[in-house]
Amino acid sequence: MRASWPWAAVGCIAVLVRCYRLDHFSYWLDEIIDVYTLRAPWPAMWRSLREGVYNPPLNYTLLKTIEGFGPSDGTRRLVPALCGTACVLVFGWLITRRSTRAIGLTASVLLAFAPYHVRYSQEVRPYSLGMLLVCLSLLLLDMYLERPDWKRLTLLLLSCLAAAYTMYLAALMVMIAGGALLVGDSFSLDAVRRQTTRRFLSRSPLYAAALALGYSPWLAVVFRAVGSPASSAAPDFRWARAGRLLSYFGFAQSDWHPLGAAGLFFSLLVSAGILIGLRHYRLSFVVVWALGGLATVELLEHRHPAYDSVFHYIPAGMALTALAAVTVGWLLGSPARRLGGVALLVLALILDGRALGTYFQRGRPDWRPLAEFLRQRPASETIFTSSQYAQLCVGYYVVGPDWLCCRTGGERDVISVDNRVSRLLEVWKGDRPAWLVLPGHHEAQELRDWSVRYDSLAFPTAEGDGGAVVKRLVPERPP
Repeated sequence: MRASWPWAAVGCIAVLVRCYRLDHFSYWLDEIIDVYTLRAPWPAMWRSLREGVYNPPLNYTLLKTIEGFGPSDGTRRLVPALCGTACVLVFGWLITRRSTRAIGLTASVLLAFAPYHVRYSQEVRPYSLGMLLVCLSLLLLDMYLERPDWKRLTLLLLSCLAAAYTMYLAALMVMIAGGALLVGDSFSLDAVRRQTTRRFLSRSPLYAAALALGYSPWLAVVFRAVGSPASSAAPDFRWARAGRLLSYFGFAQSDWHPLGAAGLFFSLLVSAGILIGLRHYRLSFVVVWALGGLATVELLEHRHPAYDSVFHYIPAGMALTALAAVTVGWLLGSPARRLGGVALLVLALILDGRALGTYFQRGRPDWRPLAEFLRQRPASETIFTSSQYAQLCVGYYVVGPDWLCCRTGGERDVISVDNRVSRLLEVWKGDRPAWLVLPGHHEAQELRDWSVRYDSLAFPTAEGDGGAVVKRLVPERPP
C-alpha cells in the first residue's frame, strides 16, 4: 500500500490538471474537422477516413460511440484527458521498470505537468491515445521479456495494433524504441532475459506477420497515404528547428517559442540524461527513442511534408521528458545528491506552472464570442469568410456540428470566398446586409484592402494572428 500511494497521487494530480478549464476554449480547426467527421453516419465516417488519409480509425471509433448522446465540447475532451492521465502513469511505470522508482516517479511527475502533454490531453484528436499506446506497448514488451507467456504476447500484439490503428507515427515510435529495447536486452547481464530476448528476435518475422495480418484491412490506406502528393513545401534544415523542439517539449506553452533560459535548462537536463542513459543499457532505448525518433520524423517531414506541425513529433518528443527525468531522478536516488535533485525538480515544476498558467489563460482560440454575435444577426444576412479554414470554424459554432455533414436545407449560409474580392461580389449582389469574417492580421490582404470602408468589430480570441475581424457589409447607396 505504501508503494502505491505516490502513483495514486500523481494520477489524481494529472487528471485534475487535464480536466481544468476543459471547456474554457472552443475547438480549433483540426478538432472541428474531426467532430464533423464523427457527426457523419458510420459509412460516411469510414469513407472519409479511408479517402482522407489523415489518421487511422481507432480514436474516431471510440469517440463515435459517445456521439449519439449529444456530448458538449468539454465532454468530448474527457476521453483524451483520461487517456492522457493513463499515459502519465504508464510512462512512469515503464521508466521505473527500466531504471529506478525515483526516476520513474520523476518521469510521471514531469509528464503530468508538461505543457505539451496537457495541451494534447485536452484536444479531440488522436495524440493523447497515441502517446498512451506507445508507452503501453513498450511496457508490455518489457513485461513479456521478463516472463514470456501467451497472454502477455497477445496483449503486446493487441497494443501494437491499437497504436498502428490510432497514429501512424505512434506505430513508428513503437518500432524504433521497441527495437532499441530488444537490441539492448539481447546483451543483458541477466542470462534468462538475454535468452528470452534473442528467442523473441529470432521469431520476430512471425510476430511481424501477425501484425501485418491484423493491419491488413488498413494497409491500402497506408500505401495511398505514402503515395499521395505532399501537402506543403518541405521545411528548411536549420538549427532553429532543434531549438524549437527543445523549447516546445521543455517548458513552452506554444510552438516556435524562443529557446530562452528555460529551454537551455531543459536542454541541459536532456543532455545529462543522454549521458546517464548511455551508461546504463536498460535506459539506452530512451536515448534512441528520443534522438532516433525525432530524426526520423524530421526526415519524413522533408521527404513527404505535411504542414510543418509540431504535434507530428509528439510520440518521439515525450522521450525527451524521460531523459530530463533520468537526470533529476538520478540525483534524487542518492542521499548525497538529493538536495540538487529536489532543486532541479522544483525549478522544472515552476517553469511548467508558468507555461501552464499562460496556456490556461490564452493558449487556445475561442470562436464562440464571434459566433454568438453572428448567431444573433438575422438569418437572412449571409456570412462570408475569407477562407475555408474560417468557414469550417464559423459554420460549426454558428450553425452547429452537423453543418458540414448532415445539412437538411434552411441552414444559415456560411460561404468562403477564397480571399478573392471577385468571388465575394459574384455571390453578394449588394442588395442586403451581409457579414465578412477576416481572421489573422496578416491574412486575406485583398479582402482587407477592399473592405476598409466598412465598419468592423474585433474578436481577439478567435483563431488567427491577433484574432478575427468581422466586417458589416451594407448595400451601397446610389450616387
